[in-house]
Amino acid sequence: MNPEQTRTLQILLYTVGIVWAVSAMLSGRLAQLDVIIALIVEVYLLYLSIFNHRLNSKELVIFLCLTFVYIVISVFGGFFSEMVIMAFSGVIIYVVLTERSWLRKIRPDSESNKILLAGIYSAGIFYTLIVLYLGDWIYPGVFLALIIESFLFYSALVRPPPDKTDLTIITVISILTLIIGSIPVLHHVVIMAVAGLLIYGVVLSEPKYPLTKRALNTGIIVGIIMTFLGIWLALKLGVVFLVGAEMLGAIFLTLRGRYTPEENTVVVAIANSSAMVSIGVLITFPAIAIFEPTNPLFNMSSPLFNSLTTLIFIIVVTGISAIFGILLLAPFRDRFEHEAWPQVQPQAYTIKSIGGDREAKKAVGIGLGASAAWMGATKIAEGLSGANLSAFPNALSPVVPAAAAIPTWIGISNSPMMVGIGFFVGWKRSLVIALGALISLLIWIFIEGASSTALFEAHIKRPEILYIALGIFVTVLAGDFLSGRNDNNKENMTPEEFVEKTSVDVSEVDGAVIVETPIKSTELLKKLRVKEELFSVEMFREEVREIIADPRGYLKSKRGHLPIWISFVSLGMFLVVGIVIFYFIVPFPGIQIPVLLFLIGTPIAMISVYFTARAISETGMLAGYITDIVAIPAIILFRVGFAVITTFMSMLGALQDAAIALLVHLKLGRLTNVRGRDILKAVFIGAMLGTTVGSFITFTLFETYGGFGGTDLPSPAAQLFGFLIISLQGIGGGDDGVFRLPGMDQFPGIWGFVYLFSFAIVGFLLGRELNKRELSPMSLVIGVLIPSATAVAIVLGGYIHYRVMKDVEPEEPLTDETSIQQQVELQDGNYSRMSRILSGIVAGEAVVTVIWVLSIALAAIFFGA
Repeated sequence: MNPEQTRTLQILLYTVGIVWAVSAMLSGRLAQLDVIIALIVEVYLLYLSIFNHRLNSKELVIFLCLTFVYIVISVFGGFFSEMVIMAFSGVIIYVVLTERSWLRKIRPDSESNKILLAGIYSAGIFYTLIVLYLGDWIYPGVFLALIIESFLFYSALVRPPPDKTDLTIITVISILTLIIGSIPVLHHVVIMAVAGLLIYGVVLSEPKYPLTKRALNTGIIVGIIMTFLGIWLALKLGVVFLVGAEMLGAIFLTLRGRYTPEENTVVVAIANSSAMVSIGVLITFPAIAIFEPTNPLFNMSSPLFNSLTTLIFIIVVTGISAIFGILLLAPFRDRFEHEAWPQVQPQAYTIKSIGGDREAKKAVGIGLGASAAWMGATKIAEGLSGANLSAFPNALSPVVPAAAAIPTWIGISNSPMMVGIGFFVGWKRSLVIALGALISLLIWIFIEGASSTALFEAHIKRPEILYIALGIFVTVLAGDFLSGRNDNNKENMTPEEFVEKTSVDVSEVDGAVIVETPIKSTELLKKLRVKEELFSVEMFREEVREIIADPRGYLKSKRGHLPIWISFVSLGMFLVVGIVIFYFIVPFPGIQIPVLLFLIGTPIAMISVYFTARAISETGMLAGYITDIVAIPAIILFRVGFAVITTFMSMLGALQDAAIALLVHLKLGRLTNVRGRDILKAVFIGAMLGTTVGSFITFTLFETYGGFGGTDLPSPAAQLFGFLIISLQGIGGGDDGVFRLPGMDQFPGIWGFVYLFSFAIVGFLLGRELNKRELSPMSLVIGVLIPSATAVAIVLGGYIHYRVMKDVEPEEPLTDETSIQQQVELQDGNYSRMSRILSGIVAGEAVVTVIWVLSIALAAIFFGA
């Protein structure tokens, strides 16, 4: 960092420290010595940073001695707290960033990054010693953390930058540290040590362009934001819209030098892959928490609940699916190369053209700043007043008592992000969501009597709502099936048309004829004839030898193409690892998946991922329901429990999402001139980020909001999926063999069945009418299952979209080869400016919420508060 960037960073850090200390005072800690001293230290450091004042050697020694004496007094005086650590950390950061001469005496050629890391690790050593002194020496993980922090301090000052071998060793040590350090419990300093290892590898490694350090660092930062955003939206809406990664990437890259499209492609690949992997398994955890509340994995009131076990469960389910799913479609990427890819083409064009667009960055910055300021003020006001400002008019209850009669989930959500999402889904879809919310609201008014005490988690579980959602979902499945059948009917052609079509879509790869267009089965056998030696055992062995001996040379010889058997090996490893963990070891209570279920479901996942890839490459829509077929034999034949089938189904879904993540970004890389192996590395980094940070975010949200399924995190997709599983269990007879349907305990008898089934019919008819008008029945399901206040905020965004699109002049049809890029240029007017502002608004609330939620989680982990 240059001096100006260093000074800006210091001002930001110390300003945050002052705000934190003032907030502690306002919360009742006004007279506590640790808070007062922390405020004084942070104000003094801010003064030094603003006026760029440098301490002389004598002043620096006195300052450091006073800091050390204060630490000792706070420990023995019994007022050691997070404020003491904040003050100490502030001093260390100031010394490391501005007073580097003492470190340069140790190693004259030390870089600023090495000096900064040395300061961080020295603080880690000091903190670990304090933890040992306070009595945590009984945990072996604490001693392990001390050894790692000491080694990292030495390495940062003395050792050269880590090469590929060092990075591999760091990864292995990180995994072993987590395993060894979790015995008997996972201590927080173990997590700190693992984070230190990862930071060391990321900051000091010297990868080649475009996998530069700034691209990797930016990708991780944007990835955390996008992962949180994806998880948050999945739990809020059940549908995820990953918008703005390329804009955020461009902004961060520009701050650290010249913008390049290739580096931004790496950033986008890391960020979106992390989000996709985290979201892929997200149905599992809220569904278990909502529909199987006795399961100790997500029942915080259970005496068997262990937060570490729950966190490891999330990591394992996510990691197995991510690691073994990445390569499933890599050998088939050429088969999707010439498809339209409607969601990748505009993104690639944006990445290429955004570098010099100052107005674009300004628009995103406006939205980011406005949203962050609004949500930051809201969080501060809530903390000071104790009021709930999540929705209006309930937020007015402190000044207008009558407003308390309206529940927080009815009204208008205080969420700029939801307004932004409404813009991106479009005004038609937002109106359909509003229709679903209206149905939910009418049930509250006429069936629940407009009760002011109605909780959303109880309202959403009413059988009437669930049966309406089920009826609509049936139309979603039926619509997909019928549209697929109609597409197949369109392929009935004359012999002349067949010849013309196949002359374009038939290709030969390694001796195998590949036909993209469905044809008669008698012709298919002829077209798919493969040379015998393609699958010979000798060729397989030779390829394995080449890959092990020289992976880079092998890929160069094959021009980056992987053999097809890689997919089946990856799928087989998923099968074996899954069976070993979830059938033989069974480390998680109530989660034992039968071997036959793995054997039946895993091949179906391969079929599902292929057809889902076809759908996204041709239409841009990521939706696949083939894996849902697994639920029927799993429940009826195996009679597995709810948590078991939910876990297995989510693992198959995440397997699919990881494969799609690589395929999408390989296409993006080709359009932006980034090599496939660089994209593969970026996606793998994103998958690991999603497995670690994404799992931690999911767990943190679970603990912060006291579970899933409430007003804050309604988890509509998990609600719908859970209801489907329960319905199938009723058809199969359940564990006791007695036929029953959900809700029949509340409305027993034939008339109860007629009553509930009528709601399903209403949902089906509504969904069918939307299908006829080419609108989205799934949006109607979302509207039914989310709080009405959230839907109103989405409608506001839809209205903005309607007004902007109304002002867009109609475009002339284009027919040349550059039509896609020209279409984007023609639309890059008022619509593009508004979309960029709202991208910033979405990201702004995500950033504030990330900081707020993680601060609560870290306070709970480190200080038990």
